[in-house]
Amino acid sequence: MSDHTLYYIAAAMLTSLVTASCSDKNQAEAPEFSIAVVAPAHFHASLIQKSEIESVDSCVRVYAPDTAGIEQYLEAIGAYNSREDNPTHWRTEIHTGADFLEQLREDSISNIVVLAGNNRHKTRYIAAAIEAGKNVLADKPLAINGEDYALLGRALALAEEKGLIIRELMTERFDTLNIVTRRLLNDTVRFGTLVKGSPAAPAISMESNHHFFKNVSGKPLIRPQWYYDVTQQGEGIADVTTHLIDLIMWQAFPDSETGPDAVTVNSASHYPTLISPEQYARSTGYAGGGFPDFLSGAVRDGMLEVFANGSIDFDINGTNMRIDVRWDYEAPEGSGDTFTACYRGTKGTVEIIQDASTGYVKTLYYTPAGSSERLLIDIPAEERLGHEDHFNRLTADFLRQFSHAQMADRENLNTLAKYFITTTAVEMAGKSK
Repeated sequence: MSDHTLYYIAAAMLTSLVTASCSDKNQAEAPEFSIAVVAPAHFHASLIQKSEIESVDSCVRVYAPDTAGIEQYLEAIGAYNSREDNPTHWRTEIHTGADFLEQLREDSISNIVVLAGNNRHKTRYIAAAIEAGKNVLADKPLAINGEDYALLGRALALAEEKGLIIRELMTERFDTLNIVTRRLLNDTVRFGTLVKGSPAAPAISMESNHHFFKNVSGKPLIRPQWYYDVTQQGEGIADVTTHLIDLIMWQAFPDSETGPDAVTVNSASHYPTLISPEQYARSTGYAGGGFPDFLSGAVRDGMLEVFANGSIDFDINGTNMRIDVRWDYEAPEGSGDTFTACYRGTKGTVEIIQDASTGYVKTLYYTPAGSSERLLIDIPAEERLGHEDHFNRLTADFLRQFSHAQMADRENLNTLAKYFITTTAVEMAGKSK
């Protein structure tokens, strides 16, 4: 059997997934869209397929250097196929080998590439997909350093030239609370207009606190060993901040074409979370003692320094913003991730709070200007989809873009502006050590 197309019977039995050649399908009846998943090393890749998608071929091609990084993906697809309620019927054709990108280029059927995995290679994979004439739906971040940013710019330009689409998994746009916030910010009667702000009192400020070790669905979330390497995962100010900057642009500047020329990074800083060998082993399952060799350059006095924390002060068309991000190892018992956001308008202030006072559920408030009474904007729980359900809506929205037969140039400009902010901040923070 060729190394180029391997059908892993053991993996199929383990995951209840039937692997088969996609070529056995009658191409005259082929759906409009066909997915290729490249190097899936993050569970977001499988969430795209949590439900069957109308107009998408049920046979998905997977391209990866080897099978070691795709086991979680196969297990998730197998679970979707074998569940009792609304099971899916995905089939998977697996292509592995050192030349997996060349195999992708030779794939004449797949027209959408899904990316969610190691961020060190992601920008290169995006560029390869566009060169091969395929659209891209990718998990964040699309770039983690200046070199990636330059390559991303070239890929976006080529995509526009070819009439292709590059989009991110910006799931936060599909959260009902964020949609309501967007409407409030553009309500000139209640919110007015966004103030200009200053570094001391920004127009918009956001603070998020996450945790490396956590339980998901009652089980410890096992991180890949490379997750703690900022040269592969990206620093905190290059990773989770992408969602926050995207929300700022989408909510507060919905009709603006915000390109890199419209933004200025005023200052940036970062500092490490210290991880012990025991914590690392507990989080990743690493059994080698100490830390893997590829992390040796980040070990100080027996502790791993992970630059997951920091802040960015930046302007959009002269309006001041501040983002702070922090990663602790584990949340105290009974607590969880926290988040706060404050949007200051000429006629009122909008706040989002997720902490102990809200039971660690994001809650929306509005305070009219000149008033001390903070009003709760009550969004019923049944109106709020869970994080995993956002992926289905995002994918449907992504596919709808093709029917309009036009590129959303504003999205590309906003993407470039966002990654100009994050990669410039990483460089700036590194120089301020």
